Amino acid sequence: MNLIKSILFVGLGGAIGSIARFLISYGIGKVYTQQFPLATFLTNSIGCFLIGALYAYSIKNNLGNSYFNFLLITGFCGGFTTFSSFSYENFNLLQQNIFIPILYIFSSILVGLLFIMIGFKLFK
Repeated sequence: MNLIKSILFVGLGGAIGSIARFLISYGIGKVYTQQFPLATFLTNSIGCFLIGALYAYSIKNNLGNSYFNFLLITGFCGGFTTFSSFSYENFNLLQQNIFIPILYIFSSILVGLLFIMIGFKLFK
């Protein structure tokens, strides 16, 4: 594998994933005004599903460390999911109360794991 080509695939996928995350957050922000960070929650959940599905597809088709994986799993899903935003939002929510951040943390982890399993099973 060519390192430069791999980096370019990861970068391209990351850029597309970041733009997709921004557009989802922007669109949801236009219609949803509640305290719970729905855009990040949905983005992370969808990203977990996609990682599970793409990983299963990669295994099923014996893709290993291919440009497919670099572009879509490492790049797109890495740019699309938002763990740093998740942590920042929880830090800010903890300044106000304890219930919402606890709900957000546990539901994000459980739904994330569930969506990875579903995506993996559907595309295995």
